[in-house]
Amino acid sequence: MQAFTNYPEVWVNTKNFDVTGLWFNGLGCAFWVIAYAVIVYTMIKKKFVEMPFFIAAGNIAWEFVWAFVYHPNTGIAFALQYQAAFFLDCFIFYYVLKYGANHIKMPEIKNNFKVICLVSLAGWLVLNYYFVKDGFDTSIGANSGYLLNIIISIMYPIVMIQTGAQYFSKIVAWSKMLGTGLITVSLFYFYPENHFVQWLGIIVLVLDCFYIYLLNLFRKKIV
Repeated sequence: MQAFTNYPEVWVNTKNFDVTGLWFNGLGCAFWVIAYAVIVYTMIKKKFVEMPFFIAAGNIAWEFVWAFVYHPNTGIAFALQYQAAFFLDCFIFYYVLKYGANHIKMPEIKNNFKVICLVSLAGWLVLNYYFVKDGFDTSIGANSGYLLNIIISIMYPIVMIQTGAQYFSKIVAWSKMLGTGLITVSLFYFYPENHFVQWLGIIVLVLDCFYIYLLNLFRKKIV
């Protein structure tokens, strides 16, 4: 676990990681930061957070663990991207607590929404921490990140269909897909033997492309 707990000493770790893979990974992380920034902008404008609340709790927990408890050993530049995503997610989670219950139809969830969100956050923090500590993750958090990403990619179309496509951003959809897709390419360079996370990445890419198709289809019906 030494590589996880130490803050990276170089800006870009070309000693332990393939340079081409680092480019793909860095661009992928940048697209995710763009996705978060757009979510923050639209939630202030529309008073609606398109990220499902259960996933918002999982995201901020994962980013906290990898931004401040452990650190990716790809370099300082990548660690800073993780931290930037965390601070953007703080705004997202705040607005989830503020507006998230507005579109919940089940009274059992709506009436206890903030408690459910906070309990979910605590649960995700513990899960992410021990997933890394017990040795199940890679040195950049890929295994835990992609397991979370599977849930994101499954829940996004479900919530979009239930709530209405007019609330959901095409920029976020494309940024999510490109971000995860580019990071998936980097995993083939970084961990050629880790077929588990490679297949998780492929599954997420298929789900994200399907979500973009559905979002375009439902938005056309609105016009």
